[in-house]
Amino acid sequence: MKLIGQGRTAEIYHYADDLILKLYRTGFSGEAVQNEYRMSQWVYEKGLPVPRAVKQMHHATRTGILFERFEGTTLLSLMIQQPELLEHLSYIMAATHYKVHMVQDEGNLLPSQKKILEHAMLRVSLFSDLEHERLIHYLSVLPEQRAICHGDYHPDNVMLSKDGEQHCVIDWMTGMAGDPAGDVARTWVILKSGKLPDDAEPAIQEGFEQARNLILEQYIAHYIALSGIKRGQIDAWMLPVAAARLDESLPFSEEEYLLQFVRDRLRLLDEKDHTTS
Repeated sequence: MKLIGQGRTAEIYHYADDLILKLYRTGFSGEAVQNEYRMSQWVYEKGLPVPRAVKQMHHATRTGILFERFEGTTLLSLMIQQPELLEHLSYIMAATHYKVHMVQDEGNLLPSQKKILEHAMLRVSLFSDLEHERLIHYLSVLPEQRAICHGDYHPDNVMLSKDGEQHCVIDWMTGMAGDPAGDVARTWVILKSGKLPDDAEPAIQEGFEQARNLILEQYIAHYIALSGIKRGQIDAWMLPVAAARLDESLPFSEEEYLLQFVRDRLRLLDEKDHTTS
Protein backbone atom coordinates (compact mmCIF):
# COMPACT_ATOMS: atom_id res chain seq x y z
CA MET A 1 0.00 0.00 0.00
CA LYS A 2 1.15 3.53 -0.77
CA LEU A 3 1.49 5.99 2.12
CA ILE A 4 -0.38 9.19 1.19
CA GLY A 5 -0.49 11.03 4.51
CA GLN A 6 0.17 10.80 8.23
CA GLY A 7 -0.50 12.47 11.53
CA ARG A 8 0.20 12.05 15.23
CA THR A 9 -2.08 9.06 15.68
CA ALA A 10 -2.29 7.35 12.28
CA GLU A 11 -0.99 6.87 8.76
CA ILE A 12 -3.18 7.09 5.66
CA TYR A 13 -2.67 4.57 2.85
CA HIS A 14 -4.12 4.22 -0.64
CA TYR A 15 -6.08 0.97 -0.46
CA ALA A 16 -8.09 0.91 -3.69
CA ASP A 17 -9.27 3.41 -6.29
CA ASP A 18 -12.11 4.62 -4.08
CA LEU A 19 -10.85 3.57 -0.63
CA ILE A 20 -8.22 4.69 1.85
CA LEU A 21 -7.00 2.93 5.00
CA LYS A 22 -6.47 4.95 8.16
CA LEU A 23 -3.97 2.78 10.05
CA TYR A 24 -3.42 3.75 13.67
CA ARG A 25 0.04 3.62 15.16
CA THR A 26 1.14 0.64 17.24
CA GLY A 27 -0.19 0.79 20.78
CA PHE A 28 -3.00 3.22 19.96
CA SER A 29 -6.19 2.58 21.94
CA GLY A 30 -8.46 0.03 20.28
CA GLU A 31 -11.41 1.61 22.08
CA ALA A 32 -10.60 4.99 20.51
CA VAL A 33 -10.51 3.39 17.04
CA GLN A 34 -13.88 1.74 17.70
CA ASN A 35 -15.28 5.11 18.84
CA GLU A 36 -14.14 6.81 15.65
CA TYR A 37 -15.61 4.02 13.51
CA ARG A 38 -18.99 4.22 15.21
CA MET A 39 -19.04 8.02 15.25
CA SER A 40 -18.09 8.23 11.57
CA GLN A 41 -20.90 5.84 10.66
CA TRP A 42 -23.41 7.72 12.80
CA VAL A 43 -22.70 11.21 11.41
CA TYR A 44 -22.64 9.84 7.86
CA GLU A 45 -26.10 8.36 8.38
CA LYS A 46 -27.24 11.77 9.63
CA GLY A 47 -26.40 13.18 6.19
CA LEU A 48 -23.39 15.22 7.24
CA PRO A 49 -20.48 15.75 4.79
CA VAL A 50 -18.16 13.03 6.11
CA PRO A 51 -16.37 10.07 4.49
CA ARG A 52 -18.24 6.80 4.88
CA ALA A 53 -16.56 4.33 7.23
CA VAL A 54 -16.65 0.98 5.41
CA LYS A 55 -15.21 -1.40 8.00
CA GLN A 56 -12.58 -1.89 10.67
CA MET A 57 -9.43 -3.75 9.71
CA HIS A 58 -6.37 -5.29 11.36
CA HIS A 59 -2.92 -5.17 9.81
CA ALA A 60 -0.20 -7.03 11.73
CA THR A 61 -0.27 -5.47 15.23
CA ARG A 62 -2.19 -2.38 14.16
CA THR A 63 -5.85 -1.47 13.81
CA GLY A 64 -7.36 0.62 11.04
CA ILE A 65 -10.54 1.90 9.45
CA LEU A 66 -11.33 1.63 5.76
CA PHE A 67 -12.95 4.83 4.47
CA GLU A 68 -14.41 5.87 1.14
CA ARG A 69 -11.86 8.13 -0.53
CA PHE A 70 -12.63 11.85 -0.83
CA GLU A 71 -10.60 13.50 -3.57
CA GLY A 72 -9.59 16.91 -2.35
CA THR A 73 -7.25 19.14 -0.36
CA THR A 74 -7.46 20.36 3.23
CA LEU A 75 -8.56 23.93 3.83
CA LEU A 76 -5.31 24.53 5.71
CA SER A 77 -3.20 23.61 2.68
CA LEU A 78 -5.34 25.81 0.42
CA MET A 79 -5.20 28.73 2.86
CA ILE A 80 -1.40 28.59 2.89
CA GLN A 81 -0.98 27.96 -0.83
CA GLN A 82 -3.60 30.49 -1.96
CA PRO A 83 -3.84 33.23 0.67
CA GLU A 84 -5.93 35.36 -1.69
CA LEU A 85 -8.76 32.84 -1.10
CA LEU A 86 -8.47 33.00 2.68
CA GLU A 87 -11.74 34.82 3.33
CA HIS A 88 -13.71 32.48 1.05
CA LEU A 89 -12.11 29.40 2.60
CA SER A 90 -12.77 30.73 6.11
CA TYR A 91 -16.42 31.12 5.14
CA ILE A 92 -16.53 27.47 3.98
CA MET A 93 -14.92 26.44 7.26
CA ALA A 94 -17.52 28.36 9.30
CA ALA A 95 -20.50 27.29 7.18
CA THR A 96 -19.50 23.62 7.34
CA HIS A 97 -19.06 23.79 11.12
CA TYR A 98 -22.48 25.42 11.47
CA LYS A 99 -24.01 22.66 9.30
CA VAL A 100 -22.60 20.06 11.71
CA HIS A 101 -24.05 21.93 14.69
CA MET A 102 -27.53 22.03 13.15
CA VAL A 103 -27.89 18.27 13.76
CA GLN A 104 -29.02 17.15 17.23
CA ASP A 105 -28.16 13.99 19.14
CA GLU A 106 -31.83 13.27 19.79
CA GLY A 107 -31.25 9.78 21.16
CA ASN A 108 -28.50 10.81 23.62
CA LEU A 109 -26.15 8.33 21.95
CA LEU A 110 -22.98 10.42 21.94
CA PRO A 111 -20.51 11.27 24.71
CA SER A 112 -21.25 14.46 26.66
CA GLN A 113 -19.10 17.49 25.91
CA LYS A 114 -19.08 18.50 29.57
CA LYS A 115 -18.09 15.03 30.77
CA ILE A 116 -15.25 14.84 28.25
CA LEU A 117 -13.94 18.28 29.28
CA GLU A 118 -14.30 17.49 32.98
CA HIS A 119 -12.37 14.22 32.74
CA ALA A 120 -9.63 15.85 30.65
CA MET A 121 -9.20 18.76 33.08
CA LEU A 122 -8.98 16.40 36.05
CA ARG A 123 -6.16 14.48 34.36
CA VAL A 124 -4.00 17.63 34.02
CA SER A 125 -1.40 17.33 36.79
CA LEU A 126 -0.24 20.92 36.27
CA PHE A 127 -3.33 22.19 38.09
CA SER A 128 -3.59 22.34 41.87
CA ASP A 129 -6.55 20.78 43.68
CA LEU A 130 -8.04 24.25 44.11
CA GLU A 131 -7.66 25.00 40.39
CA HIS A 132 -9.32 21.69 39.52
CA GLU A 133 -12.19 22.51 41.87
CA ARG A 134 -12.69 25.97 40.39
CA LEU A 135 -12.53 24.73 36.79
CA ILE A 136 -15.08 21.98 37.41
CA HIS A 137 -17.45 24.43 39.12
CA TYR A 138 -17.07 26.92 36.27
CA LEU A 139 -17.85 24.20 33.70
CA SER A 140 -20.90 23.01 35.65
CA VAL A 141 -22.80 26.27 35.12
CA LEU A 142 -22.25 26.48 31.36
CA PRO A 143 -25.18 25.62 29.06
CA GLU A 144 -26.22 22.00 28.46
CA GLN A 145 -27.00 21.18 24.82
CA ARG A 146 -27.03 18.08 22.59
CA ALA A 147 -25.89 19.47 19.23
CA ILE A 148 -23.38 17.40 17.26
CA CYS A 149 -19.87 18.70 17.97
CA HIS A 150 -16.70 17.57 16.21
CA GLY A 151 -14.38 18.18 19.16
CA ASP A 152 -11.28 18.86 17.05
CA TYR A 153 -12.50 21.12 14.25
CA HIS A 154 -9.77 23.04 12.43
CA PRO A 155 -8.84 23.71 8.78
CA ASP A 156 -6.69 20.59 8.50
CA ASN A 157 -9.76 18.46 9.27
CA VAL A 158 -11.92 19.97 6.50
CA MET A 159 -11.34 19.02 2.87
CA LEU A 160 -12.50 20.70 -0.33
CA SER A 161 -12.91 18.92 -3.66
CA LYS A 162 -10.84 20.03 -6.66
CA ASP A 163 -13.84 21.77 -8.24
CA GLY A 164 -14.64 23.53 -4.94
CA GLU A 165 -18.18 22.19 -4.97
CA GLN A 166 -17.94 19.53 -2.26
CA HIS A 167 -16.45 19.49 1.22
CA CYS A 168 -15.81 16.84 3.82
CA VAL A 169 -15.11 16.83 7.57
CA ILE A 170 -12.64 14.14 8.64
CA ASP A 171 -11.26 12.70 11.92
CA TRP A 172 -14.34 12.09 14.09
CA MET A 173 -12.53 10.40 16.97
CA THR A 174 -13.44 13.26 19.32
CA GLY A 175 -17.11 13.54 18.27
CA MET A 176 -19.52 14.46 21.05
CA ALA A 177 -22.82 16.17 21.83
CA GLY A 178 -22.89 19.59 23.47
CA ASP A 179 -23.01 23.34 23.06
CA PRO A 180 -21.85 24.59 19.62
CA ALA A 181 -20.27 27.60 21.36
CA GLY A 182 -17.93 25.19 23.15
CA ASP A 183 -16.98 23.51 19.88
CA VAL A 184 -16.23 26.89 18.29
CA ALA A 185 -14.18 27.83 21.37
CA ARG A 186 -12.15 24.64 20.87
CA THR A 187 -11.43 25.72 17.28
CA TRP A 188 -10.40 29.17 18.55
CA VAL A 189 -7.97 27.64 21.07
CA ILE A 190 -6.44 25.32 18.45
CA LEU A 191 -5.96 28.11 15.92
CA LYS A 192 -4.63 30.55 18.51
CA SER A 193 -2.11 28.28 20.19
CA GLY A 194 -1.65 25.23 17.96
CA LYS A 195 1.63 24.29 16.32
CA LEU A 196 2.13 22.43 13.07
CA PRO A 197 4.09 19.16 13.24
CA ASP A 198 7.85 19.60 13.56
CA ASP A 199 8.40 17.89 10.21
CA ALA A 200 6.21 20.40 8.34
CA GLU A 201 8.12 22.27 5.65
CA PRO A 202 9.50 25.66 6.79
CA ALA A 203 7.50 27.47 4.09
CA ILE A 204 4.28 25.88 5.38
CA GLN A 205 5.18 26.74 8.98
CA GLU A 206 5.81 30.35 7.99
CA GLY A 207 2.62 30.53 5.91
CA PHE A 208 0.53 29.25 8.79
CA GLU A 209 2.04 31.69 11.29
CA GLN A 210 1.32 34.58 8.94
CA ALA A 211 -2.25 33.45 8.26
CA ARG A 212 -3.42 32.10 11.63
CA ASN A 213 -4.85 35.32 13.11
CA LEU A 214 -6.64 36.24 9.88
CA ILE A 215 -8.09 32.73 9.56
CA LEU A 216 -9.30 32.96 13.15
CA GLU A 217 -10.89 36.41 12.74
CA GLN A 218 -12.63 35.49 9.48
CA TYR A 219 -13.86 32.10 10.72
CA ILE A 220 -15.32 33.53 13.95
CA ALA A 221 -16.96 36.47 12.15
CA HIS A 222 -18.57 34.20 9.55
CA TYR A 223 -19.74 31.68 12.15
CA ILE A 224 -21.36 34.41 14.25
CA ALA A 225 -23.08 35.87 11.17
CA LEU A 226 -24.41 32.46 10.10
CA SER A 227 -25.52 31.16 13.49
CA GLY A 228 -26.61 34.27 15.36
CA ILE A 229 -24.50 33.13 18.31
CA LYS A 230 -22.95 35.86 20.48
CA ARG A 231 -19.20 36.28 20.81
CA GLY A 232 -19.63 36.22 24.59
CA GLN A 233 -21.16 32.73 24.40
CA ILE A 234 -18.02 31.47 22.66
CA ASP A 235 -15.75 33.34 25.05
CA ALA A 236 -17.45 31.73 28.05
CA TRP A 237 -16.18 28.30 26.93
CA MET A 238 -12.55 29.36 26.38
CA LEU A 239 -11.45 28.61 29.95
CA PRO A 240 -12.55 24.94 30.22
CA VAL A 241 -11.61 24.17 26.61
CA ALA A 242 -8.09 25.55 27.07
CA ALA A 243 -7.73 23.73 30.40
CA ALA A 244 -8.86 20.42 28.86
CA ARG A 245 -6.45 20.79 25.94
CA LEU A 246 -3.57 20.61 28.42
CA ASP A 247 -4.44 16.91 28.80
CA GLU A 248 -3.01 16.36 25.29
CA SER A 249 0.62 15.76 24.31
CA LEU A 250 1.52 19.32 23.36
CA PRO A 251 4.80 21.05 22.52
CA PHE A 252 6.25 22.83 25.57
CA SER A 253 5.64 26.30 24.11
CA GLU A 254 1.93 25.57 23.54
CA GLU A 255 1.56 24.00 26.96
CA GLU A 256 3.17 27.05 28.55
CA TYR A 257 0.88 29.41 26.61
CA LEU A 258 -2.30 27.53 27.56
CA LEU A 259 -1.37 27.19 31.22
CA GLN A 260 -0.80 30.95 31.41
CA PHE A 261 -4.06 31.56 29.55
CA VAL A 262 -6.03 29.42 32.03
CA ARG A 263 -4.45 31.05 35.09
CA ASP A 264 -5.02 34.54 33.66
CA ARG A 265 -8.69 33.69 33.15
CA LEU A 266 -9.01 32.36 36.68
CA ARG A 267 -7.42 35.54 38.02
CA LEU A 268 -9.90 37.66 36.03
CA LEU A 269 -12.73 35.68 37.61
CA ASP A 270 -11.26 36.44 41.05
CA GLU A 271 -11.12 40.15 40.23
CA LYS A 272 -14.69 40.11 38.92
CA ASP A 273 -15.95 38.32 42.05
CA HIS A 274 -14.07 40.80 44.23
CA THR A 275 -15.59 43.86 42.51
CA THR A 276 -19.14 42.48 42.66
CA SER A 277 -18.99 41.37 46.30
